[in-house]
Amino acid sequence: MQNWLSVLQEFPVPEPAVTVPGGDVPPLEPLPRVVLFDVYGTLVCPHIGDLDDQARLASSEDSFLATAERFGFSKDVAIKWHRWFFEAIALEHATLKEQGISPAEVQVDQIWADMIGMVGGEVTGNQPRMFAAYREMLANPVRPFSGAVEALRTLKERGVGLGIVSNSQFYTMPVLGLTLGINPEEFFDPKLIFLSFQLGFSKPSPYFFRLVRTAVLHLGLRPEEVLVVGNDRENDVLAAEAHGLQAVLFHGNDQSVRLGKGGRAGTVITNYQRLLTACGL
Repeated sequence: MQNWLSVLQEFPVPEPAVTVPGGDVPPLEPLPRVVLFDVYGTLVCPHIGDLDDQARLASSEDSFLATAERFGFSKDVAIKWHRWFFEAIALEHATLKEQGISPAEVQVDQIWADMIGMVGGEVTGNQPRMFAAYREMLANPVRPFSGAVEALRTLKERGVGLGIVSNSQFYTMPVLGLTLGINPEEFFDPKLIFLSFQLGFSKPSPYFFRLVRTAVLHLGLRPEEVLVVGNDRENDVLAAEAHGLQAVLFHGNDQSVRLGKGGRAGTVITNYQRLLTACGL
């Protein structure tokens, strides 16, 4: 059985997304001992965003047509998959909201397993993950933000702990590694990786950063010593600050930033050199 990771190699790594210069940023107080990064819109610049964004935009059926062709299914099947996929996401969100879990996170590979079975396909081994990863790479290609890798290396070399806080799926970390040209395991502390698909709920659920706060306390850190870097004012900045964590808004470009109704607030970082300055480096 082919490893699902092999499908990622079918897609070229794009050129970096250029960030904007921005103004001077003073060092944060206190200086962070740990920096937790959002992925989509922060470390990488996405074409659309996470699955929730794709659902809200009713993502084009083109990616489903190409996925069906790649794995030997018909156009009619692809059209059904396009409809079923977003219906499944909406149904799970609605069902779990009634149970008090909002926003909930789906397991995209399980959705694909169900959809393959619904058209008479044989669901074996890594097949659902192959389909899911292939469609994601088509529907939501990502580019590395310029300076991101260099900033990660500098932070790590200076002894700053690195982690991830992301609305994500099983493919997120491998895609991140491929896009940045790194081995994520060599950069990010597994005790500081918080991925929504593993938790069952996503940002800005208050449980997400409550869990983060609890984890860092158990590591002997004060919440204010932990910095969250994210491109979404509500999901990242306000949600993290509500639990006593430091947070900055990453405004790498106008395509990726999400200001929400409140506009800019607090510290805004426009590129990774500014982030290093804010971290006292």
